[in-house]
Amino acid sequence: MSAANEYCDREIAKCKDMIRTWPHEAPCLKRLIKGWQRTKQQLKNSETINNAKD
Repeated sequence: MSAANEYCDREIAKCKDMIRTWPHEAPCLKRLIKGWQRTKQQLKNSETINNAKD
C-alpha cells in the first residue's frame, strides 16, 4: 500500500473519530469521508493504469 493510500486511511479514521466526538457535524464529516474515499479510489485507478503501461 502506498503512503498516499495510508494517508487517506488515516484521514478517514480521523473523520470517523470526529463524528463520535461531534455527532452534530456528521453530515459535513461524512462528505469529507466520501471525498477521501474517492481520492483513494482515484489513486488506486492511477496505479493500475501506470502498472499496465509497464
